[in-house]
Amino acid sequence: MSTVSLRSSHATLAGFRPSGRSSLPTTFAGALDLALTWYDRARQRRQLQGLSDHMLHDIGLGRADVEAETAKRFWQP
Repeated sequence: MSTVSLRSSHATLAGFRPSGRSSLPTTFAGALDLALTWYDRARQRRQLQGLSDHMLHDIGLGRADVEAETAKRFWQP
């Protein structure tokens, strides 16, 4: 079986500075980053589930790999 790795594709806001203001509080930026990661992970799993068996074969995955990955909750890596 292959291992599926879902990577986050959103930008990190750690260095974001709104004009004329100090940087975002670390707790807010961290919470936002975590929420975006969870959203992105859930979206990628839905897309993975929608691939045909032929497409999965092309990327080296089987239906069992997809079922194992999509059975995870959005907060589970």
